[in-house]
Amino acid sequence: MKTIKSLLLTTAAVASLAAMSTTAHADEVKHVVTSDDTLTALSLKYFGDIDHVATIADQNDLDDPNMIYDGTTLVIDTDAKAETSTKTSTKTASSKDDSTSTEDTTSTEATDASDYSGTTLTMESTAYSSDPADTLGGGTVTATGQNLLENPMAVAVDPSVIPLGTRLYVEGYGEAIASDTGGAIKGNIIDVHFPTNAQAEQWGRRTVKVTILD
Repeated sequence: MKTIKSLLLTTAAVASLAAMSTTAHADEVKHVVTSDDTLTALSLKYFGDIDHVATIADQNDLDDPNMIYDGTTLVIDTDAKAETSTKTSTKTASSKDDSTSTEDTTSTEATDASDYSGTTLTMESTAYSSDPADTLGGGTVTATGQNLLENPMAVAVDPSVIPLGTRLYVEGYGEAIASDTGGAIKGNIIDVHFPTNAQAEQWGRRTVKVTILD
């Protein structure tokens, strides 16, 4: 009987270990990068905020968090806490400057405005969402046809100030496309999109720096 009990306990222990091994990474998601993806958008998609860009970069050992490539599989631990990246990235100067020099910069935050160059405007910003709870929301498809359920990083603009289709970096928000308009968006103001009404309300109304990347 002792032998049988011992065998049963050993079998149970092995089964328990096997179960643990299959559930240990239950919070990990494998995401295949597409042309529309940015780490900011992935942070919004999997964590519900834009604070986990550095976390995703560090989890996947990305030297430059601003560069991800189509077809790459990123492993995202959705249970991870937000963290600050201290990686050193190498950037190549823009071809517009006809320069081939590179510079090493240590990024304290993956979406730091210093990572982007271009014409910078100081603008007022409000926020909206595609959440049904947002009674003032504009649906799930932007004026240019961007599906906000697939790519939530969008900015509503006055096309006479910022043309639709312009790639932007919005301070505190991230990189996005000027892909929407709004009746109240006239002149020096933008409206950034969030997946949930709570996030839009948390953003409120603020003054931001908007860098035109194109």
